[in-house]
Amino acid sequence: MVADVLDAAADLLTPEGAWTQDTVYRDRYGNPAGDTRGPAVCWCAVGAICEVNIGYAMKACEAAEVGLPVTAPGALRPLSAWNDDRARTQAEVIAKLREAAQLARQGQPA
Repeated sequence: MVADVLDAAADLLTPEGAWTQDTVYRDRYGNPAGDTRGPAVCWCAVGAICEVNIGYAMKACEAAEVGLPVTAPGALRPLSAWNDDRARTQAEVIAKLREAAQLARQGQPA
């Protein structure tokens, strides 16, 4: 199930413009979570995971976070901090989710 969630999150982020940084999601006007005026149209990696299946979000995030730098207590999840790095690209985020899904299917840590 975790692998399916990760693949579905990658699918959600695949269209051009479906990925964002510095917030969980944005509406069609670019407003971030909490200030939105409509449904989400783009997500960060964690937001995409939550969007597709909130029930497996924690396990899916943990699977995608293997190998990422640990953040300080109280800071963003490692996946959020990695997603929000200014050098990060949409393609890298999608590839990370796909890699984690494949490894989850094989029973290996991402």
